Amino acid sequence: MNAGRLSNPLHALAALAALAILGLLTAAPGNAAEYYDSYDLTPRTDTVDLGVQPNAWPLAFISAVMQRDKLLAAELKTKGISLRTFAFRKGNDVYKLVGNGKLEMAFLGDMPTVNAIATTPTVVIGLGKRNFSSVVARDYSRLEELRGKKIGYSAGSSSHLVLLRGLEAAKMTEEDIELVTLEPAQMPDALENEQVAAYSAWEPTPSMSLARNPRNRAIYRGMSTDWLVFSRDFSDKQPEVAALLTASYVRAINWMRQKSANLDLAADWVIADSTAFTGKPPALPRPKVIDIARKDLLDVPGAPSIPAQVDGAPPLTRELAFLKAQGRLPADFDDSLLSKAFAYDGLKRVQADPKRHRLYQFDYAK
Repeated sequence: MNAGRLSNPLHALAALAALAILGLLTAAPGNAAEYYDSYDLTPRTDTVDLGVQPNAWPLAFISAVMQRDKLLAAELKTKGISLRTFAFRKGNDVYKLVGNGKLEMAFLGDMPTVNAIATTPTVVIGLGKRNFSSVVARDYSRLEELRGKKIGYSAGSSSHLVLLRGLEAAKMTEEDIELVTLEPAQMPDALENEQVAAYSAWEPTPSMSLARNPRNRAIYRGMSTDWLVFSRDFSDKQPEVAALLTASYVRAINWMRQKSANLDLAADWVIADSTAFTGKPPALPRPKVIDIARKDLLDVPGAPSIPAQVDGAPPLTRELAFLKAQGRLPADFDDSLLSKAFAYDGLKRVQADPKRHRLYQFDYAK
C-alpha cells in the first residue's frame, strides 16, 4: 500500500487510516503527521486543485456534481488542464493550503473563509450554504440549565460564535460552563456517552444527534454560511479558467434544482464520496441527506450569489470581529481585505451570459 497521492484523493483518508492501523504510517519525532501531508500539491500548470469536504453538507453536493461535470472536463481539456480534488475533514485543514500554488479553489465554512482571506490573497466566488449551527443538549431545554456543565465545541468556529451568542442571551459567559474541545465527528458519541451535556456544531452533526435519540434537542440556533473561494493569484492569472469553474458551480446548483431525480442522483454521489473518504456510510439516512441539501442550499433565495452588504459591511464582518476578539487574528488586521475578497465579480459576469457559459446545459458522468 502506498501512502502517496492516490488517483482519487477521496480515498486518501481511508488508505491512511489503514496504514495507521498496520503501524506503517510514522512521523518524525516532534512533527506529527497530518492526513493531508501525503497530498501532492506541488504547483503545476496542467491542473486546477480543488479542496473539498465530503462530509460537509450541502457543500459536498456542489463539489460532487462539479467533479462529474463532463462539460467542465471537456472545456478544461481544451486548455490542457484537468481538475484534481483533495478531500479534507474540515475547513480549518483546507484554508492553510489555499494559494501559494497549492489549492486554487476550495469550499470553506465562514470562519475558514475569513482565515483564508487573512492568510493569502483570496476572492469569494459565491455562497455554498446558509443554515444554522445548533447547541444540542440531552434532557435540557434551555441554555441556563447548562450552567456548570460540560459543553463540546470546536474553538474558533462558527458554532463557537453561536455558542457565545447563546450564552450572552442567557446572561452567561464561557466561565459559567466547562468547554470541551471536540472534533464535530466526536460530538454525537460524546453526547450519547454523557461525556458532555451538550455541544455546539454545524450541520450535519446536529441532525445526526436528533435522529439518533429523541431525548436530544436543539436548544439554540444561529446562522452560519459556507463559501466557494479562489486564490486571487489564480483568478487574476487565469480568468478564463476561473470562469469555467464558476460556471460549473452555477450549473451544478441549476441541475439539482431542475428535478428531484437529479438531486437524488447527487445524493448517491455524496454518500459514495463520504463513504470512500471515511470508510463507512454516513450516519444520516439518505432522505435526511437530501433534505439538508434542499433546505440549506437549493431553497436559499438567490443562491448562488453574494449576499448584499448590511449597513455597508460585507458578509462575515461579525465573524471577522469574533476571530479578532478571540486573538485568532491580530487586532490591527486590515478589515478592507474582507471587502476586497467579496468585491470579486466573476459570478456576476458568468450569470450575465448564461448561454455562453452553458448554465442550463447538463452532462454529468454517471
